[in-house]
Amino acid sequence: MHALARTPAVVVAVVLAAGAAATPTAAAPAPPLWDHVGYDAEDSWFNPRENLITAATAGRLTGKWSVPLRSADTCSSFSGPVVAGGRVFVGDLAGISAYNATNGAKQWSYDWVHSNDGGLPRMAVADGLLVVGYNDCMSVSDPNPALIALDVRDGRKRWSSANPPPVGSMVVDKGAVLVSGTDVNGDSDTVAYRVRDGRQLWKAPGRRVGGSSANGVVAGYAADGTKAFDIVTGAVRWSVKRRLATEAATPVSDVFYAADDKEHLVAVNVKDGSARWTAPGPTSLIAADGTRVYRSDGEAVAALDARTGKQVWRRALSRYAGQPVVAGGVVYAGGIALDAARGTVLPGVPPLGGDLVVTGGVLYQSNEGSLSAYTISGSGRSAGRTGTR
Repeated sequence: MHALARTPAVVVAVVLAAGAAATPTAAAPAPPLWDHVGYDAEDSWFNPRENLITAATAGRLTGKWSVPLRSADTCSSFSGPVVAGGRVFVGDLAGISAYNATNGAKQWSYDWVHSNDGGLPRMAVADGLLVVGYNDCMSVSDPNPALIALDVRDGRKRWSSANPPPVGSMVVDKGAVLVSGTDVNGDSDTVAYRVRDGRQLWKAPGRRVGGSSANGVVAGYAADGTKAFDIVTGAVRWSVKRRLATEAATPVSDVFYAADDKEHLVAVNVKDGSARWTAPGPTSLIAADGTRVYRSDGEAVAALDARTGKQVWRRALSRYAGQPVVAGGVVYAGGIALDAARGTVLPGVPPLGGDLVVTGGVLYQSNEGSLSAYTISGSGRSAGRTGTR
């Protein structure tokens, strides 16, 4: 679990006069960090530390820099960004590239072994490594899955796995990386590896594990129901007869959000697998901030009460909602920004598209072959050249 460990605790006091009481100033902005595709191992798509781009300030977003991503004549796809250590990592049509988070300068690139090998990559940063899992996008029947680890400083490959399962999901937590998928014949497999050297830790044949870890607990389903495993040891934590495909977990790792056989959304206790509530409707594109659960529903996005599963609000959009992203009390979906509490459209926000993350007072966006950064005008964080570099 990352979210709780990331809470800033620095408050600066200024003495105004001799003998006067110290007066606290605003907390320093959190360093840019979004080191897993879904923000954290919980895959919550929620950044609890963002305090600069908020519902009150998002209308002042302005472009800071924009750079073109590498193109190639392949079946590869542009990925969403991952941010850590002052770098932005993104999948392009030729492989993976790293950019300076402050000014967009490219730092390194890693090419797929063959130019047409890499499908949409799953990425996470841990132990100084960018862990990447992907399938060959040329063939469904022969996906040639790959799991590699690149040095975040220069993109050198540090290790690779010889025979990983198809990369349907990937999660990195507690020094372990878990890959799970189902092949064209319907056979599922799950394997966990040690992040630092790629050594296999354990495997669960026949299980399909979701791409979220709740403080080191992962859950996988099969015909006989669902089992929860320790991501490091593979020890079984609990077992239930209900088939549950986990999609996300709460920031405090007490609840999984999962799809059941009826494609209902189920809030599942991480401790024992029991259900807290069940709600009909879409289950695959979920964000969770502990107060509400946000889910996409075609050209709409809705918020559910995290305690009861009851709908709090629903907002129709003019386009496909996509994956909801939550930070600073703002929900980003369908190219617009909404107030997370009320679902109202925030005025003045520039049109947004593609895949985005919000961290450290910067909105990073991968869209139509470009990587861009936006900051709040007048915040002191927007220094630097705006426009295409």
